[in-house]
Amino acid sequence: MKRESKTQYALLGILSQCEMNGYEIRKYIESTISFFWNESFGQIYPTLSKLEKDGLIREWEKTDVSGKKKKVYKVTRSGLEEFRRWMDTSPIQTTKRNELLFKVFFGRHMNPKLLTEQLDSEMEKQKEDLKALKVFQKELKTDWEKHPDNEYWNLTLEYAEKLSMLNLEWIQKVKGKMKEKR
Repeated sequence: MKRESKTQYALLGILSQCEMNGYEIRKYIESTISFFWNESFGQIYPTLSKLEKDGLIREWEKTDVSGKKKKVYKVTRSGLEEFRRWMDTSPIQTTKRNELLFKVFFGRHMNPKLLTEQLDSEMEKQKEDLKALKVFQKELKTDWEKHPDNEYWNLTLEYAEKLSMLNLEWIQKVKGKMKEKR
Protein backbone atom coordinates (compact mmCIF):
# COMPACT_ATOMS: atom_id res chain seq x y z
CA MET A 1 0.00 0.00 0.00
CA LYS A 2 1.45 3.34 -1.07
CA ARG A 3 1.78 5.95 1.67
CA GLU A 4 0.44 9.43 1.10
CA SER A 5 3.17 12.06 0.75
CA LYS A 6 3.14 14.58 3.58
CA THR A 7 5.55 16.96 1.83
CA GLN A 8 2.78 19.36 0.90
CA TYR A 9 1.71 19.69 4.53
CA ALA A 10 5.29 20.14 5.70
CA LEU A 11 5.75 22.98 3.21
CA LEU A 12 2.44 24.59 4.13
CA GLY A 13 3.42 24.44 7.81
CA ILE A 14 6.84 25.91 7.14
CA LEU A 15 5.41 28.67 4.96
CA SER A 16 2.86 29.45 7.68
CA GLN A 17 5.87 30.52 9.76
CA CYS A 18 7.52 32.76 7.18
CA GLU A 19 7.69 33.35 3.43
CA MET A 20 10.66 31.60 1.83
CA ASN A 21 12.05 30.26 -1.41
CA GLY A 22 12.86 26.59 -1.98
CA TYR A 23 16.48 26.94 -0.90
CA GLU A 24 15.47 28.73 2.31
CA ILE A 25 12.88 26.04 3.04
CA ARG A 26 15.59 23.37 2.79
CA LYS A 27 17.90 25.39 5.07
CA TYR A 28 15.02 25.91 7.52
CA ILE A 29 14.43 22.16 7.63
CA GLU A 30 18.13 21.47 8.21
CA SER A 31 18.41 23.97 11.05
CA THR A 32 15.13 23.26 12.84
CA ILE A 33 13.14 20.11 12.15
CA SER A 34 15.68 17.76 10.53
CA PHE A 35 15.78 15.77 13.77
CA PHE A 36 12.36 14.37 12.94
CA TRP A 37 11.47 15.50 9.40
CA ASN A 38 13.35 15.81 6.15
CA GLU A 39 12.55 16.92 2.63
CA SER A 40 14.95 16.96 -0.31
CA PHE A 41 15.14 19.61 -3.02
CA GLY A 42 13.68 16.93 -5.31
CA GLN A 43 10.59 16.86 -3.11
CA ILE A 44 10.42 20.58 -2.33
CA TYR A 45 10.41 22.18 -5.78
CA PRO A 46 7.79 19.98 -7.49
CA THR A 47 5.57 20.28 -4.41
CA LEU A 48 5.89 24.08 -4.39
CA SER A 49 4.77 24.12 -8.05
CA LYS A 50 1.77 21.92 -7.28
CA LEU A 51 0.81 23.97 -4.21
CA GLU A 52 0.97 27.17 -6.28
CA LYS A 53 -1.09 25.59 -9.08
CA ASP A 54 -3.68 24.53 -6.47
CA GLY A 55 -3.82 28.06 -5.02
CA LEU A 56 -2.49 27.00 -1.61
CA ILE A 57 0.61 29.21 -1.88
CA ARG A 58 1.56 32.11 -4.09
CA GLU A 59 4.89 33.23 -5.40
CA TRP A 60 5.87 36.86 -5.20
CA GLU A 61 8.96 39.00 -5.50
CA LYS A 62 10.60 40.35 -2.37
CA THR A 63 13.55 42.69 -1.90
CA ASP A 64 16.01 41.46 0.71
CA VAL A 65 18.10 43.61 3.06
CA SER A 66 20.89 43.96 0.47
CA GLY A 67 18.42 45.29 -2.11
CA LYS A 68 18.39 42.08 -4.19
CA LYS A 69 15.05 40.92 -5.51
CA LYS A 70 14.15 37.30 -4.97
CA LYS A 71 11.09 35.14 -5.46
CA VAL A 72 9.52 33.69 -2.34
CA TYR A 73 6.42 31.68 -1.55
CA LYS A 74 3.73 32.67 0.89
CA VAL A 75 0.90 30.48 2.14
CA THR A 76 -2.57 31.66 1.09
CA ARG A 77 -5.64 31.69 3.32
CA SER A 78 -6.87 28.50 1.63
CA GLY A 79 -3.40 26.97 2.09
CA LEU A 80 -3.46 27.74 5.80
CA GLU A 81 -7.00 26.30 6.04
CA GLU A 82 -5.85 23.14 4.24
CA PHE A 83 -2.86 22.80 6.60
CA ARG A 84 -5.05 23.25 9.68
CA ARG A 85 -7.60 20.76 8.32
CA TRP A 86 -4.85 18.18 7.84
CA MET A 87 -3.42 18.90 11.31
CA ASP A 88 -6.87 18.46 12.88
CA THR A 89 -7.98 15.35 10.98
CA SER A 90 -4.94 13.33 9.94
CA PRO A 91 -4.01 10.52 12.33
CA ILE A 92 -0.42 10.52 13.54
CA GLN A 93 1.70 8.05 11.61
CA THR A 94 5.21 7.49 12.84
CA THR A 95 7.64 5.90 10.43
CA LYS A 96 8.46 2.32 11.32
CA ARG A 97 11.65 2.08 9.24
CA ASN A 98 14.95 2.28 11.09
CA GLU A 99 17.98 1.00 9.21
CA LEU A 100 20.15 1.06 12.35
CA LEU A 101 17.81 -1.34 14.15
CA PHE A 102 17.43 -3.45 11.02
CA LYS A 103 21.19 -3.91 10.68
CA VAL A 104 21.63 -4.79 14.35
CA PHE A 105 18.67 -7.19 14.23
CA PHE A 106 20.29 -9.05 11.32
CA GLY A 107 23.81 -8.29 12.56
CA ARG A 108 25.15 -11.85 12.40
CA HIS A 109 24.96 -11.57 8.60
CA MET A 110 27.17 -8.49 8.54
CA ASN A 111 30.91 -8.14 8.81
CA PRO A 112 31.37 -7.23 12.53
CA LYS A 113 34.05 -4.66 11.69
CA LEU A 114 31.73 -2.90 9.23
CA LEU A 115 28.84 -3.00 11.68
CA THR A 116 31.07 -1.44 14.35
CA GLU A 117 32.17 1.26 11.88
CA GLN A 118 28.55 2.02 11.03
CA LEU A 119 27.65 2.15 14.73
CA ASP A 120 30.56 4.56 15.30
CA SER A 121 29.34 6.69 12.41
CA GLU A 122 25.83 6.75 13.85
CA MET A 123 27.23 7.76 17.24
CA GLU A 124 29.00 10.71 15.63
CA LYS A 125 25.78 11.69 13.86
CA GLN A 126 23.87 11.56 17.15
CA LYS A 127 26.54 13.70 18.84
CA GLU A 128 26.35 16.25 16.00
CA ASP A 129 22.56 16.26 16.32
CA LEU A 130 22.87 16.96 20.05
CA LYS A 131 25.22 19.88 19.35
CA ALA A 132 22.81 21.31 16.78
CA LEU A 133 19.91 20.84 19.19
CA LYS A 134 21.77 22.82 21.84
CA VAL A 135 22.37 25.65 19.36
CA PHE A 136 18.70 25.71 18.38
CA GLN A 137 17.59 25.57 22.03
CA LYS A 138 19.83 28.57 22.76
CA GLU A 139 18.32 30.46 19.79
CA LEU A 140 14.84 29.73 21.08
CA LYS A 141 15.72 31.19 24.48
CA THR A 142 17.31 34.33 23.07
CA ASP A 143 15.83 35.11 19.65
CA TRP A 144 12.42 33.42 19.71
CA GLU A 145 11.38 33.55 23.36
CA LYS A 146 8.18 35.52 22.62
CA HIS A 147 7.13 33.53 19.53
CA PRO A 148 3.71 31.88 19.98
CA ASP A 149 5.13 28.51 18.89
CA ASN A 150 8.10 28.61 21.29
CA GLU A 151 6.60 26.18 23.80
CA TYR A 152 5.77 23.65 21.07
CA TRP A 153 9.24 23.98 19.57
CA ASN A 154 10.88 23.41 22.95
CA LEU A 155 8.79 20.30 23.61
CA THR A 156 9.80 18.89 20.24
CA LEU A 157 13.46 19.65 20.86
CA GLU A 158 13.27 18.01 24.28
CA TYR A 159 12.00 14.83 22.63
CA ALA A 160 14.75 14.94 19.98
CA GLU A 161 17.40 15.46 22.65
CA LYS A 162 16.17 12.55 24.77
CA LEU A 163 15.95 10.30 21.72
CA SER A 164 19.52 11.14 20.66
CA MET A 165 20.81 10.47 24.18
CA LEU A 166 18.93 7.17 24.30
CA ASN A 167 20.36 6.20 20.89
CA LEU A 168 23.89 6.98 22.08
CA GLU A 169 23.43 4.90 25.23
CA TRP A 170 21.96 2.00 23.26
CA ILE A 171 24.70 2.05 20.60
CA GLN A 172 27.33 1.90 23.37
CA LYS A 173 25.55 -1.14 24.78
CA VAL A 174 25.48 -2.86 21.36
CA LYS A 175 29.16 -2.16 20.82
CA GLY A 176 29.94 -3.55 24.29
CA LYS A 177 28.02 -6.76 23.51
CA MET A 178 29.87 -7.10 20.22
CA LYS A 179 33.26 -6.75 22.01
CA GLU A 180 32.26 -9.47 24.50
CA LYS A 181 31.66 -11.88 21.61
CA ARG A 182 35.14 -11.45 20.12
